[in-house]
Amino acid sequence: MSAPAISFERMAVCGRLIAAALALALTLATSAVFAAPPRAASLTLCADQYLLGLAAPEQIVAVSATATNPNQSLFAAEAARYPIHRGSSEELIALRAEVVLTDRWMPLQTAARLDRFGVRVISIPLPNSWEEIADTTRAIAAVLGRPEQGEARVAEMRTQLEHLARWAARRRVAPPLAAYFLPDGGSAGAGTFIDAVLQAAGTRNLATVLGLNGWGSFNLEQLAETQPDLVVLGFFDQGGDSRRMAFAHHPVFRRLLAGRPVIAVPDRYWACSGWFLAEAATYIAERLPTEPAP
Repeated sequence: MSAPAISFERMAVCGRLIAAALALALTLATSAVFAAPPRAASLTLCADQYLLGLAAPEQIVAVSATATNPNQSLFAAEAARYPIHRGSSEELIALRAEVVLTDRWMPLQTAARLDRFGVRVISIPLPNSWEEIADTTRAIAAVLGRPEQGEARVAEMRTQLEHLARWAARRRVAPPLAAYFLPDGGSAGAGTFIDAVLQAAGTRNLATVLGLNGWGSFNLEQLAETQPDLVVLGFFDQGGDSRRMAFAHHPVFRRLLAGRPVIAVPDRYWACSGWFLAEAATYIAERLPTEPAP
């Protein structure tokens, strides 16, 4: 699961787009009048996490096929209780969904058809900071008629982050330098949710230290010269074609892995950007070298 490179200037634009998306979601939530919380479905893995974590069980009419995969979905056990759809607008209309959660990967034709039949399509943005995550969580919860559950998830996230911050303050060593990699060699620097997770876990992000803003990659010369304290791997669970995984077998990368701790974070902990990223930070913190984990 690689992400496109994003420049610092485009990050500012993304921040404004996130704010606009949140404002739209809140407008929909306050303008829609439901006799009961709306019947809802999710179209993507990210949307599944928000729906299963925020909606009441009786609201959920269907989830995507990836929702029940325990390697990718943090809510796989909960997802097993609900029907799985194939993603067609006809199927979602037949299920009488009133709200459909998705993200930016949803086909425009599907969104337009659902809209014509009065189904509210809510596209979840990609928040990159803990405050943006809190705002997004509240907004989606409001759309679902469950503002109290949104507040509960935000409180849960903040409790975990406060615990991690207290533990990091007690460490007797400097925060370790962590090199984060995707299977194709991509990484994530300042202004990404990956950077937020690595900092919350009590590490310094090598990509940020080297000046990377947004998503990008290291060059081989940088990798040959750098000496991180540990390596964090993301989305290596997914495998894929040999070209996508070629970097994972490169001699320079293999040498980097040798002789230092490697933390391979399961995909389910950071399937996308949400309150559940605190679980990813905790997973990394529990496996840092030298000192006892929280």
